[in-house]
Amino acid sequence: MAENIKIQLDDIYEPVTEKDIKTGKNFVLRRESVSNTLGSLVDALMEDAAESIVQICYKYNIDPTSFTLSAEYNEEMFKKVAEVMDQLEEDIMELIEYYSTNCTKDKEKKSLLLLWILTLGRDNMSLQATLHQRLMVFMKDLEAMIAVAKTAKFETTKVVSLIKSYLHTVYQMPGMTAAFRNASLYKARYIRTKGVKKGNVGNSNSEANNIIRFARLTQQMAWMRYHRQMYDERGAAGYYVLRGSNYPCDLCDSRTGFHTIDEVDAFPPQHYNCVCYTIPIFEKDINDLTE
Repeated sequence: MAENIKIQLDDIYEPVTEKDIKTGKNFVLRRESVSNTLGSLVDALMEDAAESIVQICYKYNIDPTSFTLSAEYNEEMFKKVAEVMDQLEEDIMELIEYYSTNCTKDKEKKSLLLLWILTLGRDNMSLQATLHQRLMVFMKDLEAMIAVAKTAKFETTKVVSLIKSYLHTVYQMPGMTAAFRNASLYKARYIRTKGVKKGNVGNSNSEANNIIRFARLTQQMAWMRYHRQMYDERGAAGYYVLRGSNYPCDLCDSRTGFHTIDEVDAFPPQHYNCVCYTIPIFEKDINDLTE
């Protein structure tokens, strides 16, 4: 509870009030509520796209041992799949842009936030280029799942239901393990590579999960950037970071406490699951210090 939190500051700073603490907590709670909504909407879009791609592929005579979602396999089929993927990318980008900037009604601040998030790609790529890259991996998840389903001779309706059920746990889909054992018989990407995916710690075995996290983290970062800019505009000398959960995290623990306003690296979120929150710290009026 806010009233149990005691923050010790140097005498040159104004004391933190219970209201300050509650305001910081409430902002992060609202941020997470919006983030959860964004994640659910992105998830629904990927499920719909998966269903559309299954429906497209099953209109063709698929040989699961040579099947790939590529123009080389079937140019006509891939063109239709590419249209679905392009629309999915556009729709997800619109959601990320909207929910990342709806922390304010100020049009100028929205525009600045939008320009900022568009640079938040990985490996010097833009946000959209990074999303595009992730969606290509997501398409390869679907490629493997469709190949396995076709091998099992599942009907279209069952395949759609099955793929939606295992979109977040690709390797647990029935038949996947058996397909890995016979990887030399297949061309589908995840079957061929036996499910091994390289990436940073925390990456999921399902690209659908990674895309949801990517979208949510972008929104979380945008909201907190706006939050810190409000501190700048109010003339805060610094900010105080408090843990928002008891989940063990050495990184979050290392960032708690007072930071000057210029220490932007310490400002949350530190990672996708970070719910640390901040409180602006102001210097006392010079007259108060001389009395």
